[in-house]
Amino acid sequence: MPTIITPADFTAELTIAQTENPYQHNVVQDFIDKYEPKFLRSLLGLELANDFVTGLTEDPIQTKWDNLRDNTDLKDMMKNYIYYWYKRNENTKSMGISEVKPKAENANAVDGNNKMTRAWNEMVKMNREFDLDVSVYPNWIAPNWFNNYFWHSRCGVNEIYYPISVLNL
Repeated sequence: MPTIITPADFTAELTIAQTENPYQHNVVQDFIDKYEPKFLRSLLGLELANDFVTGLTEDPIQTKWDNLRDNTDLKDMMKNYIYYWYKRNENTKSMGISEVKPKAENANAVDGNNKMTRAWNEMVKMNREFDLDVSVYPNWIAPNWFNNYFWHSRCGVNEIYYPISVLNL
């Protein structure tokens, strides 16, 4: 099934290098395939996420699904979420002996935690401001904050509403 985000969407502050390379393109697409549905379920709830994904496959696509995809911050939120998980995974490489940190030639490897933290926290800010008209999206359940925890009747406490520090705390 087609995804909303593509590897080519990762540009500017959310650059993922060499997505034009077929191998790298496939690696990034695997992350999109895994994390895009997870994000949609976390943000929209299972029922609305399923309705949305199904609605995008209809011909013609209903205006409400086009609007949700193209006229909200949904794509930007997803790009930040997927970028975070991709970069977190790229910190080390899996080898037969264990996890290793590749040695860079003609370069110094640096910690990417600042970029990961920025991406995550930008996503959190957009998530907290995200709202939908329940007359158009009746399955939308707006976030309900209680004692500094996000409770969603279908999701429980949800990580996508909490900022992290550079130490990933």
